[in-house]
Amino acid sequence: MNIVQNIEKSFHPEIYSESMPIKNDLSLCLYKKSGLARYVLATLNFDSNLDIRTQIANARKLIQQQTSAMWLFKEIGAYIVFVCDELPDLAESQLEIDRTGFHAVIVQGVHLVSKSGAHLYSHSKWLNKSFGGTESIASRLVDSAI
Repeated sequence: MNIVQNIEKSFHPEIYSESMPIKNDLSLCLYKKSGLARYVLATLNFDSNLDIRTQIANARKLIQQQTSAMWLFKEIGAYIVFVCDELPDLAESQLEIDRTGFHAVIVQGVHLVSKSGAHLYSHSKWLNKSFGGTESIASRLVDSAI
C-alpha cells in the first residue's frame, strides 16, 4: 500500500465519512459534514519545482473545484497533505494557513509527509490553542506514512 492509500484507510470512514471520487489533480479527497460545517482532507504530490505558497494556492483551487465550495454559503475547512519522497528544506512558518474565514476553502492545516514518516505541519491556532482534532490528525498522518 502507498501513503495515500494508508491515509485513506486511517481516516475513512472513522473520521471522514466520504471518500470523494476525484475530478482533478488531487490524489485523495476525504469529506465530512458536522452540522453546517464541512471539512476535507486532501492529498497531493509535492512538486519540488514549485514554491510552497503556489502549491497551497493551487491546492485551494483544486479543493474548491472538487467540493463546489463557495464563500459565505458553502465554505469548507481543509487539511492539505503534500506527499513527498523526502521533506524539503522548509520551516513551519512557510506553510501558510488561513487566519480568517473569508475564503471558500479555509486552509486549516498544511502537512508535508515523506515516505520515511518525516512530517512537517502547521495548523490554525487561536491563542496558542489548536482546534478540530489537529494533533490527532497529525499523528495519524505520520503513522500512515510508515
